[in-house]
Amino acid sequence: MIKLLVCLLFGQLLYGEASKAPVSKELCDKHTHKDDHKISKIVVYRDRCMATTWIKVGEKIQKISVPGSIDPQSILFAQKDVENPKYEIDKESDKSTEAELVLYPQGSFAGEFTYGFTGINWHAHYVVELSETFGKILNFSGFISVDNQSGASFEDSCLHLVDGQTDNLAKNQTFNEYAVSVGQTLQKGRVIRIPWINICDQDTEQDYRFDVGGECLLNLQGVEKHLPLQVYLSFKQGENSKKDLSGGGLALYVRDEGGHLRFLGINQLKTTKSSEAIQFAIPLHLLTQLKSSQDSPLSQIQGVLEQTEFKTLITEKLEEAAYRFTIRNFGDKEVAVKVMLPRGDNLVKVVRESNEHKSESDRSVYWHIRVAPKTEVILRYRVQLMKE
Repeated sequence: MIKLLVCLLFGQLLYGEASKAPVSKELCDKHTHKDDHKISKIVVYRDRCMATTWIKVGEKIQKISVPGSIDPQSILFAQKDVENPKYEIDKESDKSTEAELVLYPQGSFAGEFTYGFTGINWHAHYVVELSETFGKILNFSGFISVDNQSGASFEDSCLHLVDGQTDNLAKNQTFNEYAVSVGQTLQKGRVIRIPWINICDQDTEQDYRFDVGGECLLNLQGVEKHLPLQVYLSFKQGENSKKDLSGGGLALYVRDEGGHLRFLGINQLKTTKSSEAIQFAIPLHLLTQLKSSQDSPLSQIQGVLEQTEFKTLITEKLEEAAYRFTIRNFGDKEVAVKVMLPRGDNLVKVVRESNEHKSESDRSVYWHIRVAPKTEVILRYRVQLMKE
């Protein structure tokens, strides 16, 4: 059974079945023109790594440096009709240190050598520079940080970073995968940051939202709740530089008309396909930093939520509530607002509504509401929430 599971794991690893998402191949294409016998191919999942390299075993005992956390049961010698070499692993008790794989010749062997280990972690992070009114992206840069604490170094490494865990491979889930050429030795004990994307001078679209999930789904006992307006910025990638983006931290900067740069804080960027617009939220307290109160949507758009009914149904695991949400536009222009209802961990079902909702994803629905200047629109809806 163990051997079968190992074979399945390596089958998915070597032939790409572990991820249904397309791989960004251009950064590793140059490796195809090199001697593949000198290239380390490392697939880094969230919980473990799989390394493949080429080895040759002759008549003498050979020693290969490997991570101290190497899993002896995961080792695969990939060459047909040749007897596998005998081997042992010489390492310290500390799994974070380097170890040696000692190969004893059983005859000549030349082929791929693959094994599993832990100790390499990765994440994406981004930096954005905005114009003062948030109307333009002056600069958007993304990096992938790779932290090698495995105890071993890897030369000429081509990394495949998979946003998933190996224990989920058999569940046939879709994972995002990113191919990255390191272009240098991946030294043990070091963190390298690899440039991933850079976009300049892109106009943004502003998306106004109210979130009626979370605490809004609790029993509000008839109290009016003034909801904070959320502003999202979105922009498209250039045709010549499209990339899939992993989710990660986003550092926000704004440059005023005087050319001074101010740091605004850290937000989050969600995983984004190359075909999708890049989108992120502007924290509420930053909206007040627009040039004047007249420019700020905070002074123009207001949302007030009233819970008109709340009850627990017979099963005691199902709650039902009715709402009246009033959106007021004090400005001089029509505004479009999304009223977002995340489903959360428990399934939220809309059972009645005055406006038809749409699905943003399998975990969120929304109502798209247009509000004319100096007017208000009332959205009524009833939802059921399954309790844990």
